Amino acid sequence: PWDRLPAGAHRLEGGPTGGGVKPDSCTPLSCGVKTAALTLAIEVSNPSAAHEGSGPGVTVGRVGSDHIEVLGVEMLRSKRRHDDDLMPAIERLWSQLASAGLIGDKREIDRVAVSVGPGGFTGLRVAVVAGKMIAEVTGALCVGVPSACVVARRAGSDLPTPFGVALASKKESSVVMVFDGPTQVVRLSEPGGAHEYGHVIEADTLEALGVRGLIADRFLPESMRTRCSELGIRIDEPVFDPVACLEASAAFKEVAPIELVPMYGREPEAVRKWRELHG
Repeated sequence: PWDRLPAGAHRLEGGPTGGGVKPDSCTPLSCGVKTAALTLAIEVSNPSAAHEGSGPGVTVGRVGSDHIEVLGVEMLRSKRRHDDDLMPAIERLWSQLASAGLIGDKREIDRVAVSVGPGGFTGLRVAVVAGKMIAEVTGALCVGVPSACVVARRAGSDLPTPFGVALASKKESSVVMVFDGPTQVVRLSEPGGAHEYGHVIEADTLEALGVRGLIADRFLPESMRTRCSELGIRIDEPVFDPVACLEASAAFKEVAPIELVPMYGREPEAVRKWRELHG
């Protein structure tokens, strides 16, 4: 379902902490919410790639098929990977909302949406495990949201389309998912190793994507930056916004906690080394 997002969705008034998304249409595969559901959304997928004013963080809101109401947002107090502020941030947010009378018992949570990658190996695992645990305890369902879809929702209005979101850069390659707009993923023929989370792209295969803009963090390989300059492809910084994760979650299927898994851009290094050592 990763490429089945509602076409023509638009932002409602209110901005990053008070707005929402109203899909003009949904397919059965892409529209996971039928009635307003209290949702906790977690965006900690790329903590080392986030810049000032951008994730990681969590938010709680009510998600329906035609409107999203954001109740509150709490950003993590440290972006360093070894400082785990995720669960404390969730507790701080819940306490604030409970004090304001906006929510009550934690078992009211219907859905836990997690930005599942591609991204940092540790950050993704922490987020997915936390999401699973919370869902198991509260009886909620889980929603896995590709991190590229989270980033795409905060694309600049003047960014040329189609544009790509490049994540999980390593050595000379990045994982790129292509969008026709902030809510619409484009499925293209394989220019270089296509997967459900995007294409593994290097400088010499970038042109085949046909993008006019690229959202990429500071880890984008220099060879790809040079190629973008040669092709006239504009590069913007990504915004990792937990509210964007909440918004995007309306388009994806709810699954049992056991089915929530990270999306890695390539085989994890630890797995590769283990296989090499032990066959």
